[in-house]
Amino acid sequence: MYKCIKCKKVIPKLEGTVRCPYCGARVLAKIRPDMVKRVQAR
Repeated sequence: MYKCIKCKKVIPKLEGTVRCPYCGARVLAKIRPDMVKRVQAR
């Protein structure tokens, strides 16, 4: 899932071109999950 930087709408899937279907902007940010992965140090 991606989020448009200009109009702030969430785009569930990109189809071919990297462009917002709502406003036409080409700058998208990948949404990261809220869960933080924790790994033990060895």
